[in-house]
Amino acid sequence: MSGDVPPQQPEDTRRRRRRRERELVVLVVLTLIVVGGGIVGIVYGLQTLLGALPCLVGGAAAVLLLYGLLALAERWTR
Repeated sequence: MSGDVPPQQPEDTRRRRRRRERELVVLVVLTLIVVGGGIVGIVYGLQTLLGALPCLVGGAAAVLLLYGLLALAERWTR
């Protein structure tokens, strides 16, 4: 019976969605800090970049906090 196809495992779409959400949040945070910091550094210089980094990190922390609250609410509803 070489023509038989082995049974496939059921797809875990929830796990894949959670992993994709985490990847997107990391991408947003890195883009905010790296790209935003790079633009500030190129346009205004290194000294201004050092002053802008706390704001960029604060914005990234706000994104992470909101994602964490939503993930917690999702876990709580299950």
